[in-house]
Amino acid sequence: MKLRLPVFILCCSLILAACKTEKECPAFDMADFAEFPYQQPDTLVFKNITDDTFSIIIREIVLSEVYTIDCSEPKKICPCLNSVEAMATVNQSSTRFRFLQMEQSDVSDMQYFRYNVKGFEFEFDFRNELPYINQIPYAHAVGDLIIGDTTYKEVVVINNEDTNSNISQVFFNKESGLLKFKEKNPEQIWSIQK
Repeated sequence: MKLRLPVFILCCSLILAACKTEKECPAFDMADFAEFPYQQPDTLVFKNITDDTFSIIIREIVLSEVYTIDCSEPKKICPCLNSVEAMATVNQSSTRFRFLQMEQSDVSDMQYFRYNVKGFEFEFDFRNELPYINQIPYAHAVGDLIIGDTTYKEVVVINNEDTNSNISQVFFNKESGLLKFKEKNPEQIWSIQK
């Protein structure tokens, strides 16, 4: 009787240890880099109606590396996330920030684009959210957007309802990235120059 309890505990420990395994997650696959709108170096120049300019300079592209996760799922259905990030500065500033991160999973077709436009942070999944955009209260599709002599396809607008941010709207698409944004104070529109 006294021997059964230690044997039972040992068996349970072995079963639990066998259920918990490590899963190796791959680094960002360069074949997926074609889905990312920016390269290093890259400079995005925006102009307002009075021809003032605002620049976002892509200083570094950071790719996620190989890592391992503890996976206790029986069939190892634990998501591995990998990403690519565009680290940038604005105008002549030396302060770097994450301007855009594209994150994807190996267990679904999710692919989030996470932007930071002058402190306004938002995310959008073109694969899964664009088909249902009419159900997202703060976003809508505008179709084609013409800026100068360039036509941009499948443009999405995000309306910012956060009163702490000076950005009111952001226009972007998957292929070209940030295209236009509106500021509240002073009220002005900045459009990409190419």
